[in-house]
Amino acid sequence: MRPAAGLIACLLCFACSGNTPTSTTSPAPHATAPASTSRPGGNGGLGGPYGLLIVGTNLELVKPDGSVFATAPTTFNGLDCSANHDAVNVQPPVSATSDQVYFRDGGKIRMVTPPSGASDVTTVPNGQSVVSFFSVSPDDQRIAVVVMDVSAAATISVKLYVEDLRGAGHHLDIFSATVTRSKTATTLWPVGWHQGYLVLAVVQACTFEPVGLFPSEYHVSNATTAVRVYTIAGTNCELGNEPSPAGVGCATSSGVTTLYDWSSKTLGVTGPGTQFGGLDSGLSPAGQSIFFATTGLAPPATRLVQLGPGPFATVQGHAACAWIDEDHLLAPDAVIQFPAETPGNVAVQTKVTTLPQAGVCAGRFPGGL
Repeated sequence: MRPAAGLIACLLCFACSGNTPTSTTSPAPHATAPASTSRPGGNGGLGGPYGLLIVGTNLELVKPDGSVFATAPTTFNGLDCSANHDAVNVQPPVSATSDQVYFRDGGKIRMVTPPSGASDVTTVPNGQSVVSFFSVSPDDQRIAVVVMDVSAAATISVKLYVEDLRGAGHHLDIFSATVTRSKTATTLWPVGWHQGYLVLAVVQACTFEPVGLFPSEYHVSNATTAVRVYTIAGTNCELGNEPSPAGVGCATSSGVTTLYDWSSKTLGVTGPGTQFGGLDSGLSPAGQSIFFATTGLAPPATRLVQLGPGPFATVQGHAACAWIDEDHLLAPDAVIQFPAETPGNVAVQTKVTTLPQAGVCAGRFPGGL
């Protein structure tokens, strides 16, 4: 997803409000998650953990020590949203499960096969006016796809379907909407699965001008009916753009952050930790630590805090974008090691391993929320 600078910027653009195609308008207290089934053979599993980074025309699986475990060549296409070449806000086309990493190559969904290959798995709609966003279930059985169509002059259509990952069986069209094309129009991204439910981010559909960097809401929805079960919405704060299995934080510019799990329950509130603007945040996979990072509005920097309270650190010159594991974070240009197990509420030194080439963050492996 790095053929042009404009597309890279587009990948990082999120929005906070607007004409929103929601996954439902009412809660479903009695909805139940679909049961998991055994996963297919695939390539036997990837081990891990890894940070996922798009560098040039390659998807890279980056180990905690900064070395590259596997690469896969691909072509990530963008899409114009208007005659003025405003871009569709494109989700990083990568999805990790419990043992595999998948990516979109044009209209193909492919699976990484180490050390430097990929195999075809299925296809999704793709074309001059159509682009698809996707997420594969942690057990490698199902795929959720949001199809965005900008062919109409005044509107944008959005469709969500779920089907078998291999063979496209048990296809369910579970949601569709049409929104007026505008600066505030939003769409949905399938960002992961939690206990059989889909987690969908509400984001700005098109980048008509510089926009906010964060989703306005996360919807936890039934994967067979799209009925929304939980909603996590930011109030005078910014939701993190890289959700974790532990949940998601909503940070103010001073670092005061409300932490939510995927049932929308408030886990806690952190005290002030930073004073710079453009603040992103992310919980570690087990929810033991949190990072705060600048997002282009100030010199790159990352603040790390082990919740408890525990050790803390500040890293200048690098903006973290995702946790690799409880002690390592991925930045577009580096891996940051945070000694989170250090006892006491004390400042600690981090180790920064600079990567050979900077890229665009695309999440972590293993996936699933």
